[in-house]
Amino acid sequence: MKKRILFSVIGLIWALGAMAQTDAEQEDQSKSFTNSLYERFVSGRATVFYGVGLPMGSQQNYMDKVGTRNFAVAIEAMFPGRFSVGGRIGQQYSSERLPRQTYTFDDGSEVSAVQTRALTVVPLLAIGSVYLNDITAVVRPYVQLGAGGAYVDYAKYYGTLVDQKTGVRGALAPAVGAKFQFGKNNNLGGEIQAQYQHVFFKYNELKNSSNLLFSVGLSYRWL
Repeated sequence: MKKRILFSVIGLIWALGAMAQTDAEQEDQSKSFTNSLYERFVSGRATVFYGVGLPMGSQQNYMDKVGTRNFAVAIEAMFPGRFSVGGRIGQQYSSERLPRQTYTFDDGSEVSAVQTRALTVVPLLAIGSVYLNDITAVVRPYVQLGAGGAYVDYAKYYGTLVDQKTGVRGALAPAVGAKFQFGKNNNLGGEIQAQYQHVFFKYNELKNSSNLLFSVGLSYRWL
């Protein structure tokens, strides 16, 4: 009788242990299945940026005014690990008007005019980012490198006369920033970024076109 009771108790303990193990396995499987899809698949992210640009280097000799008409769109493939790749296109425009004065040209001619300087840059870049934490984090700091080309339109107006130069040149754009989501399960998010943009465009005062862009963006992610 005692043996029968002992075996019954052992059988009950074994059954409870097996049930607990099964429950744990099911819970692990459920957790694995319900893990964020962004941890399991490559996702997409599109961001619209607005920024202000601070002229750097020789660009300050041509125009030292802060540019406030800077826009960009970036589309990225976000990998489950800590990196992403994508592309970015933008448009940056700045202008500055100088007081009327007399200007002397190389041929000896002179003109009295209000001088207006304008610079338009349209960069098209391939971008790659490395993140400091996992894709499940609400805030993800990163470092980024962008490389590609840019269309540049340099124009210096003397009243109705214009000294203009356009061209497509190579461009480099390292950046640091942070992406964030408006909640872990929210597709909407944002981004802040500081990007140094260097375009190999030389003309007159410009030895190269360089500026520091501070941007904020609104993002949408999808699978």
